[in-house]
Amino acid sequence: MRNPPRRQVLVAAAAGALGLVAPSSARARPMRRLIWVVNQRNEELAATYRREDGGYDFNALARLQHLFRDVRENLPGPLPPQLIDLLAILQESFGFDRPLRLLSGYRTPRTNASIGEAASPRSYHLEGKAADIAMRGIAPLDLALAAHAVSQRLGMMGIGLYGGFVHLDIGPTARWTRIGRG
Repeated sequence: MRNPPRRQVLVAAAAGALGLVAPSSARARPMRRLIWVVNQRNEELAATYRREDGGYDFNALARLQHLFRDVRENLPGPLPPQLIDLLAILQESFGFDRPLRLLSGYRTPRTNASIGEAASPRSYHLEGKAADIAMRGIAPLDLALAAHAVSQRLGMMGIGLYGGFVHLDIGPTARWTRIGRG
């Protein structure tokens, strides 16, 4: 499958962030729908986490929290709904024909320390406010550019571009790249 042009991706991301969805398609599908695959455990979840009235479905958020747990220690951590909102808006910009691949969500201090120099001791992963993600068929640079378009609308988000994935967090606006570093 061929990747869409970057301009199309950025326009779609901006439209999703602004809530510019055709009325007929808005009624045809849930407000937000996420599909996650955790590569370490191959656990998959498709969840509508917002109700029609715009409120959160706390059962769906609990299932997502389990998916975002520290899989090395099998411990759940906090999962702010704002992170899920951010990821859902990003996924909408690419459509729902492929899952977001979650490489890392919440981390315990021990797991974070075991990663070594690559992980900040003040990582937002420790607070459940970050996710390292990839999408099949989408280059990390294209994913980061779409995240940047969403960030411009929301006025927040840390975005780190790595060789095979993108780090996103709900902290203050920040950008960095670690392509080619071990």
